[in-house]
Amino acid sequence: MKRAFPWLLLFILFLGFGWLTDTGATKLGIPVFVWLAVNLTVFLWVLGRYVGRPMGEFLQARKDGIQAELREARDKLAESESLRDEVQQRLSKIDAEVEGILKKAEEQAVLDEKRIAEQADEDEARFLKRVEDEIKRREEETRQSLTREAAVLTSEIARGIIEKEINSEDRARVLKRSLDALRSTEGR
Repeated sequence: MKRAFPWLLLFILFLGFGWLTDTGATKLGIPVFVWLAVNLTVFLWVLGRYVGRPMGEFLQARKDGIQAELREARDKLAESESLRDEVQQRLSKIDAEVEGILKKAEEQAVLDEKRIAEQADEDEARFLKRVEDEIKRREEETRQSLTREAAVLTSEIARGIIEKEINSEDRARVLKRSLDALRSTEGR
């Protein structure tokens, strides 16, 4: 009954419009405007029953599909925003770590530079000490060598002079002094 009421109301409406436009023609003893109202009502009922329902179901399914896609898109958007926030946090942490690493590297470079400079200074000091030691050693060797040569030359010259001018007593005394001088230079 509930389904028939709207159709009855529609039939009455079409009947009223048809009566307003009535020309007085009849078919099978029934006025044409009644036939028009019945024809139009039956046509709309058939159209609603066999075209309207499937189309309504199609539109409802399409509406449900669109709503589902919209929900899915919102979920994906929320997930992507969450991922974006997570990535930004990770990038911030990475930036902080990179800054820390760079700062440590700079500090280490300064320390390494100081250590290398100190090592170079120490190496230079050791090298200069070795050079000085070598110079002193060679000076001493040269001094000793010159002293020996001078003593030998002196003794040869003295022997020559002694042989000419000195007697055997003087010779013994000079020889003793020369030997003492040689011994004293060897002890240095």
